[in-house]
Amino acid sequence: MRQFHVTFDEKRLTGNAGLVHLGRFADKLDLPRMLKENISIQRGPTAKYSVADIIMMLAMGVLAGAKHMRHLAILRSDHVICALFKWTAFPDNSTLGRWFKLFRPVHCQELSAVEDRARKKVWSKKWFGRITLDVDSTVRGVYGSQQGAETGYNPKNKGQKSYHPLLCFIAETRECLHNWFRPGSAYTANGAVEFMKECFSKLPKRVWKVFVRADSGFFSGDFLDLLEKESCEYLIKVKMKNLSSLLMQQSWRKAKNRPGVETTEFWHKCHGWKRARRFVAVRMEVETEGTLLPIPKYEFFCYVTNLSLSPWQTHKYYGKRASSENWIEWCKNQMASGSILTQDFWANSAIFQTCILAYNLLVWMMWLHSEKSLSEEPCTIRTWLIRVPARLIHPGRQWFLKLSKTYPFKEQWQSIESSIAELNFA
Repeated sequence: MRQFHVTFDEKRLTGNAGLVHLGRFADKLDLPRMLKENISIQRGPTAKYSVADIIMMLAMGVLAGAKHMRHLAILRSDHVICALFKWTAFPDNSTLGRWFKLFRPVHCQELSAVEDRARKKVWSKKWFGRITLDVDSTVRGVYGSQQGAETGYNPKNKGQKSYHPLLCFIAETRECLHNWFRPGSAYTANGAVEFMKECFSKLPKRVWKVFVRADSGFFSGDFLDLLEKESCEYLIKVKMKNLSSLLMQQSWRKAKNRPGVETTEFWHKCHGWKRARRFVAVRMEVETEGTLLPIPKYEFFCYVTNLSLSPWQTHKYYGKRASSENWIEWCKNQMASGSILTQDFWANSAIFQTCILAYNLLVWMMWLHSEKSLSEEPCTIRTWLIRVPARLIHPGRQWFLKLSKTYPFKEQWQSIESSIAELNFA
């Protein structure tokens, strides 16, 4: 290796040049203005930072890879990004934490309403008439005594304090339609009916048919009543507790060309339900006990649905829901949802929402640019198109962002730049 010297005297360098795409896209959506005008947190006349600036700073930090308040130093010291976003000052970690502690439930609702308005603008350009909503809960463990962090359902780390958010994704776009930040002691289905009502209220008007897919935590008569009232198609996994005896009473048929697989379907009215519903089930032989008179052992999968699919088709269709679990992991592990925390519950809720907003901003931009972009996860997009080294120069009255001549994704950069420039939201 050559001998070399290190100096720290270069100015206007950035390692996150690709954030300019997200900034331009946010400006096209008029997101900073909507944040400023619709979130009613009062700031004094001498306040250095506006509501919009603080939220955009955190969102851009998350997009750049921050997973903790102290990681925002990557933007605080990035004078190029601060200059291009017109941030004359960047708060320290404690100031950011104090600022988010101003959030109360009404402000979280206002932040959600701003995101809804941005979504409607995005969907005015490109939309689906029939959509799939994947509803799920997730556990986010913590290592402190944050407000609302309680012991509850936590299969990976039993006994650990955690939060238990509810999330709803639109499968066709991968965006997170709605989220609730909840204490760790909340049961999966707690508030599921009200949560779903809010999801329906957020859907763009052009959507005419909704299919809802959810795991066994949402298997309840009230939840199904709501879906039927809204004329939704649904596929919900059934809780296996006390179900084995009912399944063993059914008449099973061998699945064609699938050795060891049998299926059945039947109508059943659970306790407390207003009417009977269609159940479909699949059982797979996993092993046999005994040698003289072998007794097969089965793994069961059971669903309640109003789809007109065969049991095996239903089972395979439910399997597509696994993608939503990937999106949840992307939000948690790649977009810092639930990992940037303060001691205040509503501050953490607002930070969680801001991380989801950052995720959606990235998804919307890539979706409007090209459907092929939906195959890439946030970390890949961050590596290719956000963490890009560049130099900012300012000769005369013009600004130039100079990238490497050998930058490997030049065509993708220019394509995104052109598609954003052509966007015009009413």
